[in-house]
Amino acid sequence: MEFTAFTDKDFDAYLDHKWQSNAFNRERLEVKEKLLALGRVIGPVMRAGDGSPLECEVSAEHPALWNQRVVRDQHLFFSRSKASRKELDTIISKGRSIAALIEDPSPLRNHIFLSLMIDKRQVELALKLHSDAAVDRDNLQRKCQEFFQREKLLQLIRALKDGYTIGIDGAASEQTPAAELDDGRLQALVQELPGASSWLVVRRALDRSDPLTQEPAFAEVALESLTRLLPVLEFIAWTRENDHVSMRDTLKQNVVKTRSKGLGKHDRIRVIRGMFTGKTGVVEQIDAKGALKVRLGAMVVKLAGEDVDKI
Repeated sequence: MEFTAFTDKDFDAYLDHKWQSNAFNRERLEVKEKLLALGRVIGPVMRAGDGSPLECEVSAEHPALWNQRVVRDQHLFFSRSKASRKELDTIISKGRSIAALIEDPSPLRNHIFLSLMIDKRQVELALKLHSDAAVDRDNLQRKCQEFFQREKLLQLIRALKDGYTIGIDGAASEQTPAAELDDGRLQALVQELPGASSWLVVRRALDRSDPLTQEPAFAEVALESLTRLLPVLEFIAWTRENDHVSMRDTLKQNVVKTRSKGLGKHDRIRVIRGMFTGKTGVVEQIDAKGALKVRLGAMVVKLAGEDVDKI
């Protein structure tokens, strides 16, 4: 299926009285197919700062747990790969309450992403970073402590020029035109984000009546608009090459902890598989890769974490 255009019917699929009803799933599914068609056009260009392709996904068209059983809009979003998200989620989730995870368990709040969003009023092309996205958020904050880095980000955002704004959704202050962003306002946004419980958004919004949304050429508009946001995403998003929060060390520690099953020196264990099955012993050392050196009686053997249970 090729993208044709958005119609009034597409926008009307997100009218208020339809949000919680499964009766309108078919209408929203038709829009989802258009978003997927746009994804096939835009996706090949969307790459992270380390050169890896961004994962292209579309949000659910039916009321479900991950949208709080309300479909106000739908997103075509581009985020770091599922494997990369999983690696960071174990760290990010520790900082979120159980209530917050139940309220919104989707990956959208944990990671910075680019998106094309449609609702009853508009099509929005945006970069979004939620205050819960701790790794990317902290990476942004740490970089912006340096004047040189803030100047670089200011230049990237100002270069977006007409049609783009930046701000925190739901904040008392208005959205700032990208071309008018200054150092003071940028610092205020970065400082406000952690406690905002909301989104920092750089967006271009097109009203449903805009002729651009009603033509097949909108696919080119969307591609160009999101491509212009890629340098901002690259500046903010944590990668091993863009690590201003020493996350590499934390990830290494997590790998060791996982491989060693969280065991520590002097912990008593029972071997559950291999030639020493059934024997008990004491952990004497854990190496840099998470392997265990265990004393079993008079001898010391090297075992994997998965070979033992703590007792």
